[in-house]
Amino acid sequence: MLLDITVSNFRSVEERQTISFEALRDKRFDASKAVEISDRLQVIKSVAIIGPNGAGKSTMVRALEVLRAIVLADEAMENPLQLLAGTSFAYSTVKGGPAEIIVELVMGTDEESGQALRGRYTFVADREKIYEESYYFFVGRSRRLMFERKLKDSGGGEIKYAYRWGKMFRGEKKRLVDKVSPQRTYLAAASQKESLTLEPLYRWFEEELMILPFGLSPASEKVIVQQLKENPSWKEQLINFLWSIDITDIRDIRFNEDRLVFVHTNVIQHYASYFSNESLSLRRLTSIAVAMFEAFTNKRTLVIDDFGMLLHPYALEHIVNVFEASNQKHDSQLLAVDCNPSLLKDGVLRRDGVWFAQKNSTSATEYYSLADFKFTKSKADLAGQLYLNGSYGGLPIMSEYTFIDQQGGEE
Repeated sequence: MLLDITVSNFRSVEERQTISFEALRDKRFDASKAVEISDRLQVIKSVAIIGPNGAGKSTMVRALEVLRAIVLADEAMENPLQLLAGTSFAYSTVKGGPAEIIVELVMGTDEESGQALRGRYTFVADREKIYEESYYFFVGRSRRLMFERKLKDSGGGEIKYAYRWGKMFRGEKKRLVDKVSPQRTYLAAASQKESLTLEPLYRWFEEELMILPFGLSPASEKVIVQQLKENPSWKEQLINFLWSIDITDIRDIRFNEDRLVFVHTNVIQHYASYFSNESLSLRRLTSIAVAMFEAFTNKRTLVIDDFGMLLHPYALEHIVNVFEASNQKHDSQLLAVDCNPSLLKDGVLRRDGVWFAQKNSTSATEYYSLADFKFTKSKADLAGQLYLNGSYGGLPIMSEYTFIDQQGGEE
């Protein structure tokens, strides 16, 4: 499970900023919305980043997206680090400096102590080379090195690295060093050599981390069709899900090769419509629903950018409630990024699961938690109104604007 993501010098983020899934020990927060890993650690199931347009809410999503693509890059890609193009902090005094992305995951429990075993993967790179890559295990306050790879200042133009491995590391070591290029991760190279230490981390990027596309393209439709064909019972689940959001005229779902067809029916008539001809909101709901079904049947970290795009506020609340209610078997997680304050409604998310994004005086994005603000349980249902009143920040500042036609001249 994802515990933290930290970025710096990446897109709109300058200094280190962290979004955390770690639950606070507060009896006022709904315990059913968190997973107990050990007596000292609980992880939140659903987290949201809320803030105005252009505040940098999506930066965390892009960081996960880029890191995943670099780690899983195909050998045919000459330089995966080119995916970092244009991602360093735009207003930095040092243009093109390396970006830093850190993910911390719950990797199970330690056999000796019974405490949570946390894995922290650090990646620092620019478009040309990796500066640092490391992986540590943490049990309580104990830190255990798995591997570390740091750029050496050779001065001769040739890029070389200093490597270290911990005693607990299991997998290919020195024989692999010279075979890993400066543009590729040791994580991927060692995992492909079946490293017992790094394979679980690699599989998280490959299998568990699920970043949902907008769901409006032909490629997205093909993914939906493939999932529904592989899981025939999901067709009925999808129809029932749409009914639960008051879309009650869809009675059947069919396939025409790789195209999805919805059959609409009223009391006396029916008609068929291709997925591509349906409303944008229905296509979006379908994409989210199928992604959630995947998370209900397999352990996933589901990331949805622009969560509320095209959707009614009540539908957003309903989707989160469905995710929480149905997500019992595998303890999947949801990271939703949105502008909509309806997610602040009491009972939808835990307060420590709500993060705000806003820009500071240097136009750098800062993230902070709703749990940082004092509250009483009797006023918990006022969070949305307090946010709109400016109590938590993270609001757009509006000013007067009138279009001036400078081409038309005076009348």
